[in-house]
Amino acid sequence: MSDILFEPLQAHWPLPTENAFPIAYRDGVAIRREQFREDLSQARQALFALQQPDIALFEADAYVFSVWLLAAWSLCMKVILPGEDLASTREYLGLPWVGRGSGYYGHSGHYALRDWNGADMANAAHVFDGATPALALFTSGSSGEPCLIEKTLTQIRKEVDALQQAFCDPVPPGVRFLRSVPHQHMFGLSFSVLWPLSFGYPFVTEKLVYPEDFLRLPAADYALISAPTFLKHLAASKELFAAPPKARLMFAISAGSPLPADIQQACHDFLRAPFYDCYGCTETSSIAYRQSENVPWKLFSGVRVSVDADSSRLRIYSPFLAPEILGEGFLSGDLAQMEAATFKLLGRADRMVKIGEKRFSLTRVEQALKALPEVEQASTVLLSGTRHAIGAVVILSSSGAAQKEKLGKARFDRFLRHSLADALDPLALPRRWRYVNAMPVNAMGKTTRRDLERLFAPQVPEAVCQMQEENETQGRARLRLYLDPELIWFEGHFPHLPVLPGVVQVDWAAHFGRLHFGFTAPVGNVSALKFQHLLRPGDTPCLELCFNKDRQTLEFSYLLGDAPCSRGVLHLRTDTGA
Repeated sequence: MSDILFEPLQAHWPLPTENAFPIAYRDGVAIRREQFREDLSQARQALFALQQPDIALFEADAYVFSVWLLAAWSLCMKVILPGEDLASTREYLGLPWVGRGSGYYGHSGHYALRDWNGADMANAAHVFDGATPALALFTSGSSGEPCLIEKTLTQIRKEVDALQQAFCDPVPPGVRFLRSVPHQHMFGLSFSVLWPLSFGYPFVTEKLVYPEDFLRLPAADYALISAPTFLKHLAASKELFAAPPKARLMFAISAGSPLPADIQQACHDFLRAPFYDCYGCTETSSIAYRQSENVPWKLFSGVRVSVDADSSRLRIYSPFLAPEILGEGFLSGDLAQMEAATFKLLGRADRMVKIGEKRFSLTRVEQALKALPEVEQASTVLLSGTRHAIGAVVILSSSGAAQKEKLGKARFDRFLRHSLADALDPLALPRRWRYVNAMPVNAMGKTTRRDLERLFAPQVPEAVCQMQEENETQGRARLRLYLDPELIWFEGHFPHLPVLPGVVQVDWAAHFGRLHFGFTAPVGNVSALKFQHLLRPGDTPCLELCFNKDRQTLEFSYLLGDAPCSRGVLHLRTDTGA
């Protein structure tokens, strides 16, 4: 790739000039280097016509993305990579938006490049010194405001060279790079696009979404750049691999969060390939890797670390850092301890949380909530379970309270999520909601994470008692229940058809019986138990209870409209003094 057009780029980012392998594969069809040169030339003309020093690039297709990226760099443009394509992000950046949905796009061999302005570039003069910021990515700071992280070509190239030095042995010539991660972030960009481009490995343009996508790949050698989430799905779907796939996986690299040893082993057992964890962040790029969570991290060439004595946070000294902070190092948000020449991670020190291998600031989520007219005050917490999710504890304004009363909780929850859609990444939208009159506080007047978590701890549905009658021998109650889809009892129970387990229905009957009739005796046995209709997430069944003091029995029945769902009789133990 020695065209004079790309001399400014070649001086600081040498690309292989002679290589028999294609640049990329789309749907199994090779995209040759000649086509790459042609597309780069046209993209360069279009960008030159913009007459802008900076552009925002958002493009899902890895090949089209790489065309725009290298064309911009060859013109000494700085490329800003937004993490999502939201209206609020476009407005915030205020830059020419290049890629899908912008009018500037291209799919070699599939779509014609359009809106190319055949601008006269004869007088285009550019000076690229390698120290000028060529890339900018956003990562959330502890304040919740997006932080702009700039990278020079020299920094980025040093990381890519370190990747090749560390992993060149398991990467044979011609291996095709696959990804299940976006290249709009540093890990996906460096590992799945820039590394193969720089050393002549072809890459697959499409992102893997489902484990079945791996089965559809044509026969070839592959390297997988992934996140733990996809590998977990892959391990859980190993029955799909009863017959060996045509694709041969040579190795896989995972980043975002540690890959559990059992998942790593399960993938290795049926894919027969080594797996590596990588550690780093947007600010530092990747700094270390390992083959198992039980072995120490191995630092990439040139990287050093220490643990800050005051905060116990990991301090990183890396050639991939900006020169102005290289001397003092980068103080990460991770707690750590030194082990010989390497380190052990002990968890996050700030309010950043990870969901689906992406980092989000709880502070930013709270700020977005407080900007809504329906919200007076908000606190958020990361809730753990089968899947991580953000829980929001909200004090409503008078208009918000009126809206909630009008819509009901379920619809109001969805209303708030929809209101946040333009301001937050979909993964950062709260999935569970609690509405309170005052935030819980401890003796020091502070709201702690544990205080917030307790609000989500109840494992019974919200209920409104519509009718309760009592006489000397028995009492009756009729309650309307809302089965929140986030109730823990739906997790892991028939994943493709979540239903409320029968044993939980019996337990809830006992819970609400104690609540309304005041008995304390435990349940001895259950009789006349019958299940007739499934209860699903979002249902609003009625629970009818009848407590007989003399017999110490509690009859229950669940109904959806007029349709009976389940019924039974709980017999209380009478030998407990209750």
